[in-house]
Amino acid sequence: MALSLAKKGRLASSFLKSQFSPLPLWTHLWVTDRCNLACSYCEVVENKKKDPSAEEVTSWISHAYDLETAVIAFMGGEPTLRKDLHELIRSASKKNLITYLTSHGQKKALSSENLAKFGEAGLDILEISLDGYDALQGSEKTLRGDENLIDRLEDAREKYGILYKAHQVLAPEALDETPKLLDLAERRLLPISFGLVTEFAGFFRRSAIYSNINIKEKLEKTLALIVEKKRKGVPVVNPFAYFEDALRFLRAPLRWNCDIGTYMIQVATNGEVFRCSKYNKLTTGTKFIDTDRDYFRNGEHGSEELLARCNRKCFSACAYTTSHFRCHPHDFIVSYALSN
Repeated sequence: MALSLAKKGRLASSFLKSQFSPLPLWTHLWVTDRCNLACSYCEVVENKKKDPSAEEVTSWISHAYDLETAVIAFMGGEPTLRKDLHELIRSASKKNLITYLTSHGQKKALSSENLAKFGEAGLDILEISLDGYDALQGSEKTLRGDENLIDRLEDAREKYGILYKAHQVLAPEALDETPKLLDLAERRLLPISFGLVTEFAGFFRRSAIYSNINIKEKLEKTLALIVEKKRKGVPVVNPFAYFEDALRFLRAPLRWNCDIGTYMIQVATNGEVFRCSKYNKLTTGTKFIDTDRDYFRNGEHGSEELLARCNRKCFSACAYTTSHFRCHPHDFIVSYALSN
């Protein structure tokens, strides 16, 4: 299955324009802060904060379109808790924006009925956040050895063209599950990505992870295993550069290219721009709807100041990969091919 020609054209046009002046190629919209899971490491547990209205989210989508965005990502919380999510997806898809959804996939979030709604609305890419294949203490985001979810995803790809991938955060508690997920990816041709825990994640702080010799050694072995499997054809979506730089990051603080606030923008449920969704959930105080192209050209987000403080303590797979793909479009094409 493939993206429509119109969506590919939109992506190509936005990418070419971004070569001359910064613009938000990727716009991430937090459409809810609620989640119906209770993972021990996560601060989002049945958050009572009010969701933005459908009209608000639709206005963000329209504004992102005007700013030359190519990809709209629906984030949370758990976005599928919104009963109107398929209509929001449809709104973005009608504008030939590539639509991306992140879900935990649990508790019927990705039932056949929901997948049908999302597929018919024009969902292009679905990411499932998994901590493990088997049960894992403190996490409700595992398959528990049941591959029915993968069966439904395969069916949705066949019927609606939804591309999908899994994503595992390489938290110390979850590293024993990584080989199992790699095996799953190999057996089921399941595209999968991996990311290091950031300084600001709920699992641990950097001092507890990257200064612990035992954890660091296990992480290095895990990264080496992922690279080995990727070289053998297992559909690992991250570019090789992510794992090469991840190993450098484990050994010493590393300044890497992060597009937050310039080529990637994140919008909180209150409509304000996140400084970074991983940075204590702080916003800039600027409403996304009030931004214009000069906001990105002139660095009004303040990302340079932010990165000077946090870049060496964080190694976000999302930020790294989107930034890498912007600079290396060939790797994006390869990654896209892996998901087909």
